[in-house]
Amino acid sequence: MGPLLLTRTVAEVMTRDPRTIGPDELAAEALHRMNAGTRPITSLFVTDQTGRPVGILHIHDLLRAGVA
Repeated sequence: MGPLLLTRTVAEVMTRDPRTIGPDELAAEALHRMNAGTRPITSLFVTDQTGRPVGILHIHDLLRAGVA
């Protein structure tokens, strides 16, 4: 997050293979996926069976629900 960020394209800063979760999976699994790997994340794309995004789940959603 620096002054040059606004001069870059989305393709230059996006995550090419984001972590995702299906809408019918448990919230505990979402928390696990957010914490998995060497770099924990704070958001997951929620995708349908075809991989189409249908929403975004943020760690704050899990906190409000008492999962995290």
